[in-house]
Amino acid sequence: MLVPEVAAYPAHLHIDLLPDRQGQGHGRALMRTFLRALHERGTEAVHLCMVTANTGARAFYDRLGFHEIDVPDPGPVTHLGRPTGDWADL
Repeated sequence: MLVPEVAAYPAHLHIDLLPDRQGQGHGRALMRTFLRALHERGTEAVHLCMVTANTGARAFYDRLGFHEIDVPDPGPVTHLGRPTGDWADL
């Protein structure tokens, strides 16, 4: 499951919120808590993998400062990453 291109992002994250909980700040709060915990434990960056067609999720991750990680032949998914040190900016 791991690809060499994510080696600089040693933590992996997965988040799902039920539709009736989306858009209320819960996802942002979860991400802030997770990124802070990683940063406090010395983990400098995190990555995730998402279905490329999920444009709503991509917009969410873009707003949180994630950037695309170029992975050869990713199939139907996009790999994203970000540093953990700026968690307080979320």
